Amino acid sequence: MAKAEAQRQGISGLVIPVEWDSEGRVVAVSIAAFDETTYRVTPGGKGGELLGRLQSEVTAWGRVENHPAGKTILIERYQMSKSTKGKFLGLALATMVGAALTVAPLAVAADAKTAPAQPAVAQPAAQAPAAAAPAAAPVVKKAKAKASKAVAAKPNARVRVLQDALNGKGAKLKVDGLMGKQTRTALKAFQKDNGLKVTGKVDAATKKALGLK
Repeated sequence: MAKAEAQRQGISGLVIPVEWDSEGRVVAVSIAAFDETTYRVTPGGKGGELLGRLQSEVTAWGRVENHPAGKTILIERYQMSKSTKGKFLGLALATMVGAALTVAPLAVAADAKTAPAQPAVAQPAAQAPAAAAPAAAPVVKKAKAKASKAVAAKPNARVRVLQDALNGKGAKLKVDGLMGKQTRTALKAFQKDNGLKVTGKVDAATKKALGLK
């Protein structure tokens, strides 16, 4: 097996987790450099101090080795950067590296000390206001019928005499003694035919023409 080539150099990038234990604690990190190269931090030196510096920008100096699986760095000293230069690129690299690694999801990283998600509690739906009772229908006062009710007409002897007289002049009335529509119509027709004033009433001139007393 070819011996790894080593050299001392300094690199700058973001600290990202690459290995976790069974309890989800980060046990190994890498530095995602801003030139898109990833350096796994080997145990020893000051590398262990970066376990608590996840997603922070760092400049590290140490022994870099090239391995078939990638580059490693044994950190001899480091300096945390307060600037934000290259931070967005570093975050993108960290995401790419994390996606390529077949390790536990980042969600269980020790630095993400988040409480377990609580099941969402459904909020009770706001109760709709009670439906207003339908307004009582206004009491419609029935119009009182006129006090006067049609009183059944009683047969009248004089009407019978008139009906007989009109029938004698050609009318065809029922002689019931009731001054109905047909009787009055026949009376007006008689008045008109005999040049009398058409009133529908049995006046003196009409009586005389009918021969009534």
